[in-house]
Parts: sequence; C-alpha cells; structure tokens
Amino acid sequence: MTSRAYVFIDGLENNPVICGVVELDPKTNIGKFRYGQSYLQRDDAFPLDPLHLPLLSNQFITRVNKGMFGAILDAGADSWGKRLILSLHSTKPNNDLELVLAGSGMGVGALTFSLSRSASKPKKNKNTLGDIPMLLQGKRAILKNEDIPKEVKKAFEYGSSMGGARPKTLVEDSGINYLAKFNRPDDLYNVCLVEHATMTMLEELDVRVAATSIVNSQQEDILLVERFDCDADRPTHHFLSANSLINQEKLTNQALTENYSYGALTEFIMKHGAEPRDAHELYTRMVFNILMGNTDDHSRNHAFLYSFSDKNWRLSPAYDVLPINNSRQHGIGIGVHGREGTLENALSQSKRFGLSQAKAKTIISSVQALTNEWISYFTKAGVPDTDIETLKGIIPL
Repeated sequence: MTSRAYVFIDGLENNPVICGVVELDPKTNIGKFRYGQSYLQRDDAFPLDPLHLPLLSNQFITRVNKGMFGAILDAGADSWGKRLILSLHSTKPNNDLELVLAGSGMGVGALTFSLSRSASKPKKNKNTLGDIPMLLQGKRAILKNEDIPKEVKKAFEYGSSMGGARPKTLVEDSGINYLAKFNRPDDLYNVCLVEHATMTMLEELDVRVAATSIVNSQQEDILLVERFDCDADRPTHHFLSANSLINQEKLTNQALTENYSYGALTEFIMKHGAEPRDAHELYTRMVFNILMGNTDDHSRNHAFLYSFSDKNWRLSPAYDVLPINNSRQHGIGIGVHGREGTLENALSQSKRFGLSQAKAKTIISSVQALTNEWISYFTKAGVPDTDIETLKGIIPL
C-alpha cells in the first residue's frame, strides 16, 4: 500500500519541478507534507495553500480529509473520476493517495505526483472534437455499467481528475483545451444547454466566467468549458479550491455564518488576493446564485488561482453555475442566517465584502434586473420550452 509520494509542479519549467513530499498513514488517517529545500530556494516558489501549507520548511500534519491535504485532493478525482479509475486499473487504488497517483497529471491545475523523486511525467490529453461520437458511446456505456473497449476508457481517463459527479472528459481543438461535459438520461432538463445559458447570463454582470460553448453530435448536446488554468497542454496556474481553504470537520451554525461561508472566502481575497475588487465580484456571484437557485455552490465550486506569470492569487473565473432547486439552502454560508438563500441574508454581512448597504443593494438590483429576464436568455440559448417550464419550478424568482 502506497503511503508516500513526491509532489511536482508542472508549468514552472519545461519539465515538472519537484515541490515536496506527501505521506499518508491510512491506519491513523494522519497526513504529512514537507516542501523540498530545492523548491524553497527557488525565486518562483509559492505556497500550495497559503493558510494550511505556507512556504516554510516545517513538516505539516493534518487529520482532516482522512489525512489528505486539500491542495493535494484538488488535483485528484471526485466521484465520476473515482468510478473511472477503479474501472481502468486492474490493481485498484487502496487509499486516497493511491487515487491521486492513479490520476496524476490529468486534474485541474499544475500538480503532478510520482513515486520517484527524480521525475514526474504528466499525461497529455489526446482527445479531439473528432472523438466526440466515440466519447458519447463510451459515456452511455459507462453510465449503464456495460463493458466498453479499453481505448474508450482510456479516452475518459484524461478527465478523471477534473472533479464533480457528472460525466466529463478533456478534449482539444486548435490548441485549446476544453472540459467536455455530458448530459445524463435521468437529468430533469438539458443540463448542458442550461449551464451554457446560465454562464452566458452571469458574464453580462461583468463577472469573469469560464468560456462555454455547445457542440451537438448525434442529436446530443455537449458543453465545452474552456480551461482557465492552462495554455494548450502547459499549466499556467496552480488551482486551489475553496474547500481546501475553509473545509470544516464538523459544520455548525456558527461555522456557516463565519468560517464556512462566502464571507470567509472574501477575507482570503482581502488578505492574499491581488485584486480587492474580486470581493465585490464574489458578492455578485453569490446574489446571482441565490436568485437563480444555484444551491450547488459548495466549496468545491469556488476556487483561487495562483498565476505563474503574475505571481499572485486571484479568484478563479466562475464555473459550474446553473439552477439546481428552489430549496434556498446553499452549499456554503450566505450571511447571519447561514445557508439561507435570501436577499436579506445576503445583505446581513455585506461589510465583509467591503460593501456598504447602499452599494450592496445596487449590486442586488442589477442582478435582479438580469435574472428577471432569464426566460428570454434561455430561449435564445436554445433551451426547449418543456425545459423552461420545468425550470419555472426550480428558479426561485
């Protein structure tokens, strides 16, 4: 059973640079991490996580996430990816560190992993838009637990560590890398079209969003999301999810009003970010999520990027934004009433975002003016009338 691996950063040089070593004791669920001295001496060294893994020579220890540091898990597989990895490997990963190694170099961001300290070889995506028909057939077979050719499984492996529960993989077109996301037969509506329409709306609020487009193949829509962490195959940013920063072993009402909340992410922006206005943008995103019923705004659906060229942290472009339900119970805390998705709750902690009540209300009004027109935006994006009728019971306007 693997209990130790070397962590590399791809993108700083032509070949991945060794950064440190991570250890996991699966029996005690204790994890350890230490930066390498050669990395600490580099002019371009940066912390993988400014809060939990600052740029120091100390050995860091964690018992959270069964001993796995959040920054390491960010580069690993989530539920869909784990399903693929388990079906691809004859020797099954026995713990989360082995899962990270199995998907090494195919996740978001720049981290790769190796059992050797001398080198780590990232796996490069080979899928193109021309492979979409094959990928669709593979997606259907995987969801049905049918036997599929090994080459089809291999094609999906490239997206196995991109996070999330929905079917996805990576494709390349004209030197640009995309995350290709697929619909499921049990979806309530055409999720690909609706996510594209929602992201297009959000961009009109002067919010940075991941660029999306729709490809139709075999009468099935596929959502392409342009990757914002790399240029072609070369990583340009380190990716750190909000989950890594604010993860709590036990969620309490107090945590949802203080530490596990949009406000807590804003405080990270104020302390570590290069652009304070990102706090205002995060507030806009929060209000948009409230009004559109995007209750899946949990901590893995927010992130920060460290730019190798600018050498700073910024809030990442928005991603995974679409209506989910009208429960008004959000993934992380909104304000003094915790997860409650109301405008009153959004206003309750506006000062944490550096906003006066008047400025916060101005942002709310602009978001309301846009979201009130959601039907026309969705219709323009090609969302069928039947899906719009379904969404009327989901979007809590």
